[in-house]
Amino acid sequence: MELSAYRGKDNIEKVAFSQDAAPLNFDMAGVTAIKLLVNGEQVPGDITGDDRNVVAIKTGQLTLRPGSYDGFIIAISQEEPSGVVIAGPGQTVELTVRVLL
Repeated sequence: MELSAYRGKDNIEKVAFSQDAAPLNFDMAGVTAIKLLVNGEQVPGDITGDDRNVVAIKTGQLTLRPGSYDGFIIAISQEEPSGVVIAGPGQTVELTVRVLL
């Protein structure tokens, strides 16, 4: 999957997650925070959607030079305070972030 990041713009990129063909409800999984990590920069995400399985991120907050980067979506919970990678290279959801402008 590829996310577009228009630097300095308010576009929101969304990623829906599922498990065993059903929406993965982050609230029920105990997730307290979500963030996108790209080349050392972090952008907070929001959990949205009727099933609470969509991660929404304002990728325009990234200040990286234009190009393609590996991206990682990290889910944080009380049980995993350092976070767990739920999308990124080698994960079920592979993630690339393309920085533009």
